[in-house]
Amino acid sequence: MNGRKRAAVKASTSIVHVPNQEALVLPCRILQLPRRTIYEILSRLPIKTLFQCRSVCKRFLCFISDPEFAKLQLSKSHVCILIKTLPLQNASKRLQLAHVEANGSTFEVSKLNFTPKSNLPTIDISHMNACNGLLCLVGSEKDYNIYVCNPILGEFITIQPPYKDRQRGSFWGLGYSAMMNQYKVLQSYYPAMESNNRYAMAEIYTIGTGTWRSIGSAPIDTVALPFNAFLNGALHWFPCTPNGSEFIHTFDFDSEKFGTLPPPDHFRETDKKFTNYSRIGVLGGCLFMIYFTNSTRFDIWVMKDYGVKESWIKQFVIENLYPKQGSWDFYEPMVVLNNGEILMLFNNDAVVCYNQKRKNLRGTKFFRTRSQFDATAFTPSLVSLNNVAKGEQISRMQGTKDYDKLCTEEFQDCADCGALLVNPSCSFPAFGVPYGAVTYHANLYARNSENRCTACINRGVAPPKSFLTLWNM
Repeated sequence: MNGRKRAAVKASTSIVHVPNQEALVLPCRILQLPRRTIYEILSRLPIKTLFQCRSVCKRFLCFISDPEFAKLQLSKSHVCILIKTLPLQNASKRLQLAHVEANGSTFEVSKLNFTPKSNLPTIDISHMNACNGLLCLVGSEKDYNIYVCNPILGEFITIQPPYKDRQRGSFWGLGYSAMMNQYKVLQSYYPAMESNNRYAMAEIYTIGTGTWRSIGSAPIDTVALPFNAFLNGALHWFPCTPNGSEFIHTFDFDSEKFGTLPPPDHFRETDKKFTNYSRIGVLGGCLFMIYFTNSTRFDIWVMKDYGVKESWIKQFVIENLYPKQGSWDFYEPMVVLNNGEILMLFNNDAVVCYNQKRKNLRGTKFFRTRSQFDATAFTPSLVSLNNVAKGEQISRMQGTKDYDKLCTEEFQDCADCGALLVNPSCSFPAFGVPYGAVTYHANLYARNSENRCTACINRGVAPPKSFLTLWNM
């Protein structure tokens, strides 16, 4: 190597020491972006990664704890599979969550375990369903309480039904009213034992009010909600007892009324008596139903235009089923993967995958359980009960209180390097700056450009660059 090249290499690798001057602290570039842009970036992260990001810095913690960010993240979150094993001792207190994505012919599975004292109330869980990022749990026969929780954040509320010697009904469920922006719990009950009227009644609890309201009579059917029952503001189910009633039952949380939906035209009146051979649910944002009439194949009918009978179409044909294990096998579609394959619950003891192109089934090993299990659709979210259950007594798991303390403290950052300032003069403002209204990150954050750390003041750092400039760098 000649002298000129050696000099060039030496110059490029040498470190220039500036006497009596602090080391240069570069600003965190992501914090120089508009807050809405930061929210868009963070909202696309998996919930497991996003939860870990809360520990990166205080600014990230407050971003992720913002109710506006929680709404954005919920709108982009994917449906996951939440399971509860059935008969094993102590297994009903622990839940498993799995998010599945297809990567060619393989699966990418991200799992979370929800346990008492960390994510869930310490109860024996008999039933569960979920809606809009919250989970509803019903205890055993000895525990008449209903629990609404967010296992991601480790918080829950306890709802005590006003039974007063009444008999507990067989129907309940959590829903969301978009019209009122409220979560509601529905349940059925039977009047006092001394009464001669043994008809089922229904009542509803609006989270945040602390009171139950009677809404009249309820279907007397024994109800088992499907994997994904909530669509268009309503729960959907088939009656478990053959009584010749309407095929598809609903409950609308906006109007707080029970209703029905028409099945496809080819379903006969006699088919309504055999709802045990049917399945219903939500797939790809549409209502679907299945009627098992053949042991080797079945059709998945989808209602493309909600509430319109003529919009039912036969969208999927599932063939080459597994050989029968019993008198009849049942498949319940759960999720359509990004490669078009369909994950299905098989006889409540396995998750199988159907390839539409090859027309075959293959097993999966997402959940290694030694018994049957219940599965429900759960969309992980950062929706806090502090925002949707104001006035309720919210229980928090140990380990989450430090995050709450940090979120409630007032703070301010250096307008240049983003370092946390001690005893700032003003607190961080609420979200609400219109997108594109301003260009400089100090203005977007509503930070005073004079709030700068001592190091940046001594160095005389140049004013922050605009978002457009950063984009082109």
